[in-house]
Amino acid sequence: MILLEINNRIIEETLTLKFDSASNGNKPEAVEVTFADFDGVLYHISNPNGDKTKVMVSISLKFFKELQEHGADEVREIITKPVKNMSGLMVGLFSANANQDSKSVPASFRTACVNQINANQRNIQQKRPLTTCLYIEAKKDRVTVVFSTVFKDDDDVIIGKVFMQEFKEGRRASHTAPQVLFSHREPPLELKDTDATVGDNIGYITFVLFPRHTNANTRDNTINLIHTFRDYLHYHIKCSKAYIHTRMRSKTSDFLKVLNRARPDAEKKEMKTISGKTFSR
Repeated sequence: MILLEINNRIIEETLTLKFDSASNGNKPEAVEVTFADFDGVLYHISNPNGDKTKVMVSISLKFFKELQEHGADEVREIITKPVKNMSGLMVGLFSANANQDSKSVPASFRTACVNQINANQRNIQQKRPLTTCLYIEAKKDRVTVVFSTVFKDDDDVIIGKVFMQEFKEGRRASHTAPQVLFSHREPPLELKDTDATVGDNIGYITFVLFPRHTNANTRDNTINLIHTFRDYLHYHIKCSKAYIHTRMRSKTSDFLKVLNRARPDAEKKEMKTISGKTFSR
């Protein structure tokens, strides 16, 4: 199974190229890139006010007004001025100088800067639909994370169950892996007496995290994996359906070839050409 990258490769490659070019003393070039990521996130990399010595990374968030209600304007890294031609939905994040002074900046700092910018999608946490929620219960010896996911089709539920069963089987091979539980229709016991959604197309995934998963050395990796799990699950469901459909089309084509070869000779019609020659069709 493929693990989805927490970082956006376009951001990483673009900013790394800009930093390396500046540190080598090359003449700064203009940049204008717009691209999408998971969950409807839209990124925009540009030169603010046409200044080629500066690079600004912006991110489009449909729920930015809600962030403002919770103090987003007070966060130092966030520039709330909308970017031109982006319908006022863009939030400027970080302006990185890419001029000749970059020669004196250590490579480790440039890498940390790129990683910090690249982690904004994870830190901001894109909002899910109203029926998709994340629940966290912290205790002294464990942290339980439960999030719901909506399956659009009935077959997604079946594939999702098979997928989650593989997680249970995989835990037998690794005793350090967290416990993963899956429940369909009904929320788990941790969400008893809450307003958790109930329905045939609702699934709940529970992760039980112990200190070995939440200590200082492994905490960031755990957050990354939890953050991308929903996309990871639905990505593999779509891949599985695409593979099944491909196999079905291939088998259908093979069956049609067998049926065509099995036609009785009596059904063949003799036809004549202009010259009088006969042939069967």
